[in-house]
Amino acid sequence: MSKSNTFRRGFLKGAIDSLPMVVAAIPFGLLFGMLAPTNGIASWVAIAISAFVFAGSAQYVAMGLMAVGTPAALIVLTTFVVNLRHLLYAFAMLIPTKHWSKKQKVGASFFLTDETFVTFNQKHLSGLEPSQSFSYYAGSAAFMYLNWQICTWVGLWAGTSLSGVESMGLEFAMVTAFIAMMTPMLKRRRNIASALIAFVFAWIFKDIPNKLGIIVSVLFAAIIASRIPDSEDDS
Repeated sequence: MSKSNTFRRGFLKGAIDSLPMVVAAIPFGLLFGMLAPTNGIASWVAIAISAFVFAGSAQYVAMGLMAVGTPAALIVLTTFVVNLRHLLYAFAMLIPTKHWSKKQKVGASFFLTDETFVTFNQKHLSGLEPSQSFSYYAGSAAFMYLNWQICTWVGLWAGTSLSGVESMGLEFAMVTAFIAMMTPMLKRRRNIASALIAFVFAWIFKDIPNKLGIIVSVLFAAIIASRIPDSEDDS
């Protein structure tokens, strides 16, 4: 089989296997686009965030902070902390990607998401041919990226064109959407403890100017939770 056919087969397989993840991401992408105008974020900024940040939970965090005038440096730091889990994903992918070229690894790092990591890792554990590993990853990543961009555009159109969107209480929907994205992570004792600790410290430090309390609570939660033995909830 030629290299082009091998790449095509792996690419299509990665995209098809990611379909459930893509479908699940649609409402979150639409909601991000709809919420941007109601939070005072220009359409071009929302489009740029989805195109160049491409990180669902971090985008919601950034949008909430931007809406209340948080300094840019704090927004960058907060979203960096939120996405630190991607370092763990990268470590987990060292072995299955060891035969990839440097350019492939650099390109793949931008498109690394929770959904693509889960899809790729499950396929790797079940037996993914090394010759198709990059194309499989690329298929999953490309499908997820394209879906997120389309959903952002459609959401922006709805948020700016449909009347009465600003009175629908979508600000509350942003909170529930973020909780929904975080809930699957609460299967381990350490993650649960981290969420609770962050909540407590965020309330304690809520009066610190420029939303610095968010940064403090996240750092405290990360430090304290790292000392807690990890285990899965088997219930």
